[in-house]
Amino acid sequence: MKTKKTVIDKIREDNTEITRYRRLIAAQSALGLIDFSLISLFQLGFIKSMPDLPGKVFDTEKVNSSQDAVLLGMPDGFVSLGAYTATMLLATAATRFKKQSRILDVAMGAVILGQAAGAAQYLYKMAFVQKKVCIYCVAGAVINFSSLSPMLKILKRRD
Repeated sequence: MKTKKTVIDKIREDNTEITRYRRLIAAQSALGLIDFSLISLFQLGFIKSMPDLPGKVFDTEKVNSSQDAVLLGMPDGFVSLGAYTATMLLATAATRFKKQSRILDVAMGAVILGQAAGAAQYLYKMAFVQKKVCIYCVAGAVINFSSLSPMLKILKRRD
């Protein structure tokens, strides 16, 4: 008896280049969720102290409790969690279609570009305004910037 393939089976078995790019973006977003979950729990007050690298320049707690760490009226860690979740949802939703979904790809690209722009602005503020560095924020910026390459490859494709 032949069993009907589920949506998950189809996604897991899809080895097209574009799906591989979407998987990479989703995996990077999952890392971002882990990273920014820690920041968010600190900003919420659940985590009282954040481990840091040695050195006077590193001060994760100061950076993540500053006014610069407020976005849209709330702690920026939670906004980042929403963006990473949206990216994963869009990457997964786009795999459901046999033909490339330009609308979902553009939406995912907009979220990723917004995250990268926010990361660049935040890195600037850490380096030149606060003069303190949050290693978790730097890791998040690396994740955001590294998602740009596979996203550009997706947007350049013409199916």
